[in-house]
Amino acid sequence: MSIARKALPVLGTAAATVGLQLLVFGAVAQAQSGVVVLLGSFAAFTVPWPVALLVLRQGAADGLAAMLGSGVLLSLIGGPSLGAAYLVQFGIGSFLVPYLLKRGKRWDTAVLTGTALSAAGGLIALGAYSYGKGQTPLSVADQWARNEVDRALKALQGAELPAEVAQQTQQMVEEIGRKLVDLYPAITVLTVAVMLLVLVWFLRRRAAASLPAQSPFLTWKVAENFIWVLIGSGAGVLLLQGTWYRFALNVLLVVLAVYLLQGLAILSYFFNVKGVPPVFRVLGYFLVVASFPLRILATGVGIFDLWIDFRKPGKPKD
Repeated sequence: MSIARKALPVLGTAAATVGLQLLVFGAVAQAQSGVVVLLGSFAAFTVPWPVALLVLRQGAADGLAAMLGSGVLLSLIGGPSLGAAYLVQFGIGSFLVPYLLKRGKRWDTAVLTGTALSAAGGLIALGAYSYGKGQTPLSVADQWARNEVDRALKALQGAELPAEVAQQTQQMVEEIGRKLVDLYPAITVLTVAVMLLVLVWFLRRRAAASLPAQSPFLTWKVAENFIWVLIGSGAGVLLLQGTWYRFALNVLLVVLAVYLLQGLAILSYFFNVKGVPPVFRVLGYFLVVASFPLRILATGVGIFDLWIDFRKPGKPKD
């Protein structure tokens, strides 16, 4: 293959990635309509797809070149902050996840590694930025979170709602906003993790032939020792105060999300045992994730699976 023909997919991938990133940035950061912001948030999950596919089809070197090229192009278009934001939030995972999957690593290992390195990259970038501003990383991050909440409140004020409804909604958003400022580290980590889970799902559907076989999701289980992280963070929330309380609360939220994922794996097992059609499986997953009581129930099932082993009786159908 000539250099020109080999470089063409790299350039096309970088162009597609930049286009998706700019589309998401414009929808989320500039739009005043809540619907447009929501659509832009969902579209963000597609930003890593072009680079990930290139890694599988043409190799790690070309995928890395496309990822770095996308960061450079975004820096030229929107400034270094936009390029750095892409690399931290999307770029690292878009390269690492398919690279690790192709080398035979488990999907949970790939997602965990991608999330951890993205978080580490974000901390480094935040530290460098805050140092330049003469502030602490925590104060800069808190201010950013408060600005996002304020922007949501301004968008709400611009919406044409009845006076009473607008007032009640604004009070609710302000209360939620105060909680989100405390929980944004965990929310950020979980957002990246969910995005990479979606990326794994996409790659299994779009390029399964390029990947080694994986054990099915319905058999997935959290390591037994992980329960001590749950116990420790829960105790910290009950006993600690101040910064340590906030740290424990964020850890607890991440741990509960992991056990929710195990609860969904158990649900997938029973869907498979009962032969539930795919359309009803999707509806079931959606109801569990969207409904707070069902979400709590699924998380509890994931936790108590350590002792009860819900998947022990019966065998899943082929």
